[in-house]
Amino acid sequence: MSRIIAIGTDLHKVTRFSEILTRNGLNSFKTKRLSQKILNPKYELPNFEKNLNENNLNKCVSILSGSWCVKEAIFKTLDFENQKNFKMSDWFKINNLNGLPIIGNENYMKLTLKEEEFLVSISHDGDYIISTVLRQIIK
Repeated sequence: MSRIIAIGTDLHKVTRFSEILTRNGLNSFKTKRLSQKILNPKYELPNFEKNLNENNLNKCVSILSGSWCVKEAIFKTLDFENQKNFKMSDWFKINNLNGLPIIGNENYMKLTLKEEEFLVSISHDGDYIISTVLRQIIK
């Protein structure tokens, strides 16, 4: 049996990241710093850097905007104490073998000592991306 604790949603304009990366340049210090603040160094950053090295602007924009949108929704589900310690790069969004998104934070469960689960739904429509995160206690 599970119990819902919170739901968070974020709507985001994807072209915002396209404009930032185009303005700063894919290989600029600002782009590198931005990606390190948003992306998890183990699960997300290597894929971003691979696409960066291939000069794949569209894929880089997709990775950053998707990760940002999901993590904003995660933040909205957290208690005030956990929000104070929130760091985007601690969280990650990956896809399972069937393409379904999975989110997590390797340290969160250890720190909170709670058995929680975060479920995510992501949708794209033109220049917009929306994500909804459900945080629940699992028993």
